[in-house]
Amino acid sequence: METLPKQRVAAVVLAAGASTRLGQAKQLVRVGGESLLRRTVRIAAEAGCFPVVAVLGYEAERMQAELEGMPAEILMFPEWAEGMGSSLRYGMEAVRRRDPPSDAVMVLVCDQPRLSAEHLRALLTQHRISAVPITASVYAGKAGVPAVFAREVFPELAGLQGDRGARDLIRRHADRVEGIAWSDGSADLDVPEDLRGVE
Repeated sequence: METLPKQRVAAVVLAAGASTRLGQAKQLVRVGGESLLRRTVRIAAEAGCFPVVAVLGYEAERMQAELEGMPAEILMFPEWAEGMGSSLRYGMEAVRRRDPPSDAVMVLVCDQPRLSAEHLRALLTQHRISAVPITASVYAGKAGVPAVFAREVFPELAGLQGDRGARDLIRRHADRVEGIAWSDGSADLDVPEDLRGVE
């Protein structure tokens, strides 16, 4: 049986927003005694991503303290209020500067309390064997993040602006996306009611 070559997959954790609809910083919501920001970075590293780049903006110093001792490259993005696409572009600049270069990048957000290393490993495994450049999580009837993007898509990720993020890119390339079902992805934190049941 042919062994697939190991890929170098970076991760970009988008954690710059102010969570205005939630009424508190979703990055600091605790699950199992651990903030979602710290948990997302840890899970990305456990799944095998390197480097793990965390893009911070809102209350960046407070968020940075939350990542003390974590295996993350921390970026303070001064224009974080421009939106998620701009934050992703900033993270991609750091990924593209790396030597040796990454073969792919996984894009994550930190408002998915049921995220697991197992799901991220499933995405990475499928991406290695897939013939298409994007492997995305599928939940609530749509493909979204976490998602893995091959190097050929890096220029488009680096060209995002404002609040148009990875999901727009996934939609644009719908015929080049491999989907992995992830029912837990529909549990996210956008409004105060979403905090019910989060421990």
